[in-house]
Amino acid sequence: MKKLMLTIMICLLWANGVWAHGNISKLPNSVQVVQYKMMLYMSPDDLGLKNNLGMAYYRSGKLDNAMTELKAVLEEDPENFDAIDGIGVVLIKQEKYKEALEYLQKAVSLNAKDVMVHVHLAVAYDKLNLPEKSKSELEKAGSLVSDSSEIDAIDAELKIVSGY
Repeated sequence: MKKLMLTIMICLLWANGVWAHGNISKLPNSVQVVQYKMMLYMSPDDLGLKNNLGMAYYRSGKLDNAMTELKAVLEEDPENFDAIDGIGVVLIKQEKYKEALEYLQKAVSLNAKDVMVHVHLAVAYDKLNLPEKSKSELEKAGSLVSDSSEIDAIDAELKIVSGY
């Protein structure tokens, strides 16, 4: 009976998660972790879900878990932009700035038009006390912005990643 109830709950969450995926970030981080785990139970090979779980762990402060999930994505897809960028962000939080820089530079080589990877690079350069490079990356991020809502997203991301 417990297995049946669990299966029903997973199916309901899965259906709701697919429909409301765009709103999942409004849920508390701990709830996101549980939801992504349940979704992965249904689709264990979904790299997007694994990456999302890794970032939910990151936002929950569970950096080792985040790294485990993101590295699992890279094992299956070594050129996965989101996982590479995510590892860079986790490394910043772990104060491993030079390692973070390596991952983030690789991420930029894969997708130089992503706004947030330039924001992440700016934070890494700032942490390494390279203000000119940091400023340059922020300017690149700003040049890629297509609407004003992205400016707010950049500010929010800077606060999250840099810890300021």
